[in-house]
Amino acid sequence: MNVNGIGAGYPAAGYETRRTGRNVAGGRFAEQAAEAAQATATLHGADEGSGDIAISSWADVVSGSSISVYKTQDFDAANPMYRVKTWDESGNVTEQMVDVSKVNPENCDTAEMYAYTAHLKESGKGSFEDTVLKAAVAKAVKNAEQRNSGSWGFSTKMNWVDIVKDIMQSEYSYGDLKGYMEWQKFLGLLDK
Repeated sequence: MNVNGIGAGYPAAGYETRRTGRNVAGGRFAEQAAEAAQATATLHGADEGSGDIAISSWADVVSGSSISVYKTQDFDAANPMYRVKTWDESGNVTEQMVDVSKVNPENCDTAEMYAYTAHLKESGKGSFEDTVLKAAVAKAVKNAEQRNSGSWGFSTKMNWVDIVKDIMQSEYSYGDLKGYMEWQKFLGLLDK
């Protein structure tokens, strides 16, 4: 078998971009990829002078937004409350306190979900990959779905359980049983 013959007749990058472009809603894949490459975001973390400890921080390069979860100085493990700050693309900040015992994964916003999954990690119920990273991937998947139909903000309430079930179904459909099981583990952490 000659390796040089595989895919002969198609310029690899150009063909793949055109093909993917047709499969993305609206066929704007190349435009969206170029926009994302030009985007910037600031990752916020330490909250100087507050005494709060950043336990998780994310930046969304596409939207230019950022979010950080903080353990406050007076944090009480028996009553876990986290300070969550979000920054929009203009640098405007919003702050809220999240009582993770009251977070409902079937109806909560991104700030609540990120505080919830950061707490799962901090309390030893799961690793970073099993908790915080899964929430970020779930949000990215939902962002990609909604990019053409409107804006998804940090304060938009979503059913995260349904998002995870959709991802699990995709993993199963593509035959990625290992990925399916990893998402099933995350789903188990969301069930209260």
